[in-house]
Amino acid sequence: TAGTESYKNLYVYPNPVRETYHGDVVVSGFIAESTVKITDISGNLVMEGKSGGGQFIWDGKNFNGSRVHTGVYLIFCSNSDGSKWKVLKLLFIH
Repeated sequence: TAGTESYKNLYVYPNPVRETYHGDVVVSGFIAESTVKITDISGNLVMEGKSGGGQFIWDGKNFNGSRVHTGVYLIFCSNSDGSKWKVLKLLFIH
């Protein structure tokens, strides 16, 4: 998808991610080439990357390839120079 001019319409789906869901988590509405960092509620980094255009796709796994635990996760995003940013919350349920 094409990138946007702001993070005004940024959203994540599905949210919450239920125990019966086994697909990807999609975050849409990014400014193109945004930096994306996903942390648990304690601030531990579980995944990071760049948005492809206006979208970021995450398989719900951490750096070790394991599905993340039940809990609230924060999705931090910023444009290339850090002048625009936004934080979303995501709930994983097992």
